[in-house]
Amino acid sequence: MELQKLVTTAIEAMGGIVVPVEYALCQVVVPEEYKDLFQGRDELEVAFDFEVAEENPQAEFVTFGSYLFDQIMGFVRRQAVSTVWFADIDPPALSGPLDKIRRFMAEERGTLTLRSERPVMGAWAVFSFRIGYVSDEKEEEFCRVWVDMTRGALDEDMGRSADGVPYADTPVHALPVVARTDVPGAFRLALEQVTEVGQRGRLQRVRQAELERERKRIVDYYDELSREIVKRTGRKGLTEEKRKELLDKARSVELERQKQLAEIEKKYDIRVEPVLDHGVVVMAPLLEYVVSISERRVEKEVTLYYNPILKRFALVPGDRP
Repeated sequence: MELQKLVTTAIEAMGGIVVPVEYALCQVVVPEEYKDLFQGRDELEVAFDFEVAEENPQAEFVTFGSYLFDQIMGFVRRQAVSTVWFADIDPPALSGPLDKIRRFMAEERGTLTLRSERPVMGAWAVFSFRIGYVSDEKEEEFCRVWVDMTRGALDEDMGRSADGVPYADTPVHALPVVARTDVPGAFRLALEQVTEVGQRGRLQRVRQAELERERKRIVDYYDELSREIVKRTGRKGLTEEKRKELLDKARSVELERQKQLAEIEKKYDIRVEPVLDHGVVVMAPLLEYVVSISERRVEKEVTLYYNPILKRFALVPGDRP
């Protein structure tokens, strides 16, 4: 559960302890200095599922927009303005790297030669968004987007794998940083991604069949009114004043039809509102390899990075053979 991971991470960042009891139910202990965020309590149970909360009335139900969630997110925003997390893992070591690189680049026909290798520090910009779906009511979901600043690309796999990594708030290793420091560019990538997520969520929430039924009901109702007015204007003996009155009424009916259709469209339309909640930079050690590829007297170099968290290589964009 993304929400549970987020809240757990935030509480642990306070120095608190979160112990899962069962599905979507946790016991929480928070430091004395932060108990005001939890309505004066330093021990409590929290539930992340409505049915679990109903079955455990002593637990505080945490969901997007709940009081406790907003308090925790307030803490995150205050602490995460310039937060950098450092992966607390040993610098990676890889035996027989050239053989592994050859397997990774199996489609390359040239001769591969390892020119250099060194441990380096990679960086990921991690943006946490709230996506609001607004119609006649508002619903929110949480979306976290990882951007690999070494490659300038989205990294969904890192987002799935990095939660189990221990982190420190000060540097663990003195390694050269190879990532590009293009935070605005990373944010643009993240915003594009979260916008796509929001549009998919919008399509899932649009009640199209119900909207069409309501539209048909409105159209049928005003069509019947219009037919009745037209029928009355065809009666014999109508004065010009009465005929004009009926024509004015017909125009009013049409205007009312358009107004009702616009209102029903607005009611069922869902507006997507992605908002950045907070962001952090995650630093993690990598292994950098520079490899030359020779084929028919043509030689070129490519740079690869081995990620010990994902246990795989990645080519720097532009270096792909």
